[in-house]
Amino acid sequence: MRLILLTARPDTGANQRLAAAAHELGAEVEVVDATVLAAGTGARPTLERHGVDLLDPLPDAMLARVGNWRPDSVLAALEVAVDRGVATPNPPPAIRCGRDHWRTVRALAAASLPVPDTLAGADPESLAEAAARRLGFPVIVKQRRSRMGVGVIRCDARDQLDAVLDSLWRLGDEVIVQRFHDARGESLRLLVVNGRVAAAARLRAADGDWRSNAARGGRAAAHQPSSDEERLALAAARAIGLGHCGVDLLPGERTVVLEVNPTPGFRHLEAASGIDVARALVEHALGIGVRI
Repeated sequence: MRLILLTARPDTGANQRLAAAAHELGAEVEVVDATVLAAGTGARPTLERHGVDLLDPLPDAMLARVGNWRPDSVLAALEVAVDRGVATPNPPPAIRCGRDHWRTVRALAAASLPVPDTLAGADPESLAEAAARRLGFPVIVKQRRSRMGVGVIRCDARDQLDAVLDSLWRLGDEVIVQRFHDARGESLRLLVVNGRVAAAARLRAADGDWRSNAARGGRAAAHQPSSDEERLALAAARAIGLGHCGVDLLPGERTVVLEVNPTPGFRHLEAASGIDVARALVEHALGIGVRI
């Protein structure tokens, strides 16, 4: 089988792990830098690199890793491939939804899943006033497409919130404001692959931080999810329309779904769980190609 791994960062460790997993499974794999491609639409969509159409012949499957570097270029290439009939675990509209915190929380709420109370808006004064009235303090400000804890700011009082929102507004950033859910510096990451929870970890924030992201120094440990946690994770993946994803839960008296990541990092998850996540993701992509 022929698998294309589509990415804007071919040299990352995660992409190399995925390519190695594909080789081990006997697949022909090519890691393609989406930033050098020209995606063409029309009667017969094309995906050209130096004048050669990568979709001729069609690959059996495409696995897209959409990060914060040139995401729209990667998605344009994936959209063209899907238009030509290439199988992929995560369709472009679902990736776009999962990459946007506001779209994600709306989709989850529409599916009756528990999420933090959330506000979106542009005007700093109006948004701060609504947050103070409806959410109370502390609150969390997030850039709508933030990842790995970057662009996530806790505000404990109105003056802090005013300053943060004004600064981000001047930079042109779109944001959301969420009620702070006190999980005592912990979160749960559940990896959903093809309708099941394939791996899970409990993350604990580093000393002096409240964010439990592994990228911010959080420590990952093995976790056996409860049936309710698995149910939440699987329902969240369905609500966004993702075949595989990382689902972040905040535990507590009321466990909430915090984020759904269409391109989950898995280095810390593999180390904590002992699960070969790269192999699971590649097997899922190739399995879809076989069914198609």
